[in-house]
Amino acid sequence: MSVNKKSSNLVIISGPSGSGKTSICNELTKSPRVEQSISYTTRKPRDGEGNGIDYCFVERSEFERLIKEDKFLEYAEYCGHLYGTPVGPVREVAEDNKIFILAIDVQGALQIMKKRPDAIYIFIKAPDDETLKQRLKSRLTEDDEIINKRFMAAKKEMEASKHYDYCVINDRLDDAVKEIEGILQI
Repeated sequence: MSVNKKSSNLVIISGPSGSGKTSICNELTKSPRVEQSISYTTRKPRDGEGNGIDYCFVERSEFERLIKEDKFLEYAEYCGHLYGTPVGPVREVAEDNKIFILAIDVQGALQIMKKRPDAIYIFIKAPDDETLKQRLKSRLTEDDEIINKRFMAAKKEMEASKHYDYCVINDRLDDAVKEIEGILQI
C-alpha cells in the first residue's frame, strides 16, 4: 500500500466478491462529485437489481460482439459469466471535475493498471475469511457450489492487493466509506 498522490479523476475500487465494494460505491455516489460506471454482465439479475442501474444485463453473444467492437476498457470472465467496463462513460467524464468510480473485479483492475497507471486503485478486503464467507451466503442469491467458487476465487484475489495504491478493510461500512472519502478528498 503506497501513499502516493495521484491527480486522476478515475478511481478503481475492487476486491473479492463479498468484500463490500458495491455497498461502498453506493455510499460514495451520494456525493454530487462522484459518478459510477455501470458494468455489463452476462449473468442474470439478482432480486432487486435493475437493468441499466446495477448492471447492463446482456446475452453472451451481445457481450462478445461488444468485445469485437472494442467497446470495453476491460473485461473478464468470473465464475462462468462475463463482466466488462464500457469505455464510453470513462471518456465522457475525463475532462469533467467529477470523480469517476469503477467497481470491478481484480482481473479487470489489473488490466486497467496497464492502460491507466494514473488512476487511483483501492482494494477492499473483508476483515477475515469467516466474514467474507458469511457475506457471500447472506446474499441468498446463489447455491453453495457457487458460493464456494466465489470464496476460493476471493482467496486467490487477495494476493493482488499488493498492486493497489490503497487497501481498505471493510469491517464497518461507514468507517470504510469515511476512509475512502479521505483518500479521495470528498
